[in-house]
Amino acid sequence: MGSTRMSRRSSGHCTRGTHVDLTPIRLMLWAPGLLLATPAAAGPWFPCGSFSDLNLTKNCQLDRYPVTHFEYAIQYNSAEPLPVVCTTWNYGFRIYNKLPIVVESDNPQGVMRWGGAIFYTATTASDDDTCGVGTWRHKYWRLDQNNTVTTAWTNGCLNLPLLCRER
Repeated sequence: MGSTRMSRRSSGHCTRGTHVDLTPIRLMLWAPGLLLATPAAAGPWFPCGSFSDLNLTKNCQLDRYPVTHFEYAIQYNSAEPLPVVCTTWNYGFRIYNKLPIVVESDNPQGVMRWGGAIFYTATTASDDDTCGVGTWRHKYWRLDQNNTVTTAWTNGCLNLPLLCRER
């Protein structure tokens, strides 16, 4: 069980940035009237498999590391692990970053957009049919000026390593 700690100013109000650890949720009073809830610190990331190890008959999970106890990440265009989720929708499976990252930023004075990477297999799209067994089709995704998700560019068919950490 985590500790509960709050510091107060002499007026009795919580100070900005104060944390209350209520494992597994950390509450933070950031500004008067603004209380944020964030997950408590999770375990460290460790190598746990690859895309080809995902059990698609068990809703896209690693057998030894179920999503009820572990979260997954990739290191793609970043040395830092990027948390990902694997979802289904009628046909196929999709792995994509949970939080957007900056894309199209070769010239930050010009254009930068929020986006990320998506990897998919067994969908109705014809381009993932050309991927070999155990590989997933890659595409970059981005939010355009109308806040619509579009895809562009591909690095082909990939089988990336996965990282896991305990929730």
